[in-house]
Amino acid sequence: MSRKRKVADAFALAAATYDQAAEAQMRAARHLADLVAALPLPAAPDVVEVGCGTGLLTRLLKPAIGGNWLLTDLSPAMVEAAAAAIPDAEHRVMDGEHPDLAPASADLIVSNLAAQWFLDLPQAVERLAACLRPGGMLAFSTLAHGSLREWQAAHARLGLEDGVGPFPSFDALQAMLADCRLTSQVFTVNHVDGKAFLAALKAIGATVAAEGHRPLSPGSLRKVIKAMGAPAEVSYHVVHAVLSRE
Repeated sequence: MSRKRKVADAFALAAATYDQAAEAQMRAARHLADLVAALPLPAAPDVVEVGCGTGLLTRLLKPAIGGNWLLTDLSPAMVEAAAAAIPDAEHRVMDGEHPDLAPASADLIVSNLAAQWFLDLPQAVERLAACLRPGGMLAFSTLAHGSLREWQAAHARLGLEDGVGPFPSFDALQAMLADCRLTSQVFTVNHVDGKAFLAALKAIGATVAAEGHRPLSPGSLRKVIKAMGAPAEVSYHVVHAVLSRE
């Protein structure tokens, strides 16, 4: 099974529980929505959301900027959830890395915490930018180095591999996305303990480990959870990128 199919299947299983557990995603979405609302957009823009999930970002942004919306996701179950939450939009199953969109057809393309799942981020950005009209904007967020560092540290103390990322540094993202304007958002999310953190990851569907990672034995996993401590604080470094098509 391909990695993308694993990701889509994991998120499909989480469609019913996503909103209740997506604290980090909501905080990133609020920040991104504020950035986008301040952009010079046309009246009633044609907007595409990539990796819409249950529609968190659209629900925040659509009332602020209006327009005609197309919500897309790799997971059919997530597209169904978004359609139920936001019926006054179009909905489509689509791989954001290979957008099934007409060239120069959108005024705005947005995506919140989906790009870290892309296999080739620069190529995806190039393809998405080609779908923008002249003057159109691409705005997205992704995870950077420092995200989930407490989970990684708990593994490292035990000599175990964590299966996270690897997430690129801010400087690496700046180098690979030279045409984008980048800003950082850093915050922490508190969980009762490491077990609760894992439950939250499962509830949002973020359960596909890095390529080649071997799952821990139950005993090793219990040791990592204990090493996380209680309460368990988990860091997120979110990078927001904005690109304007000439």
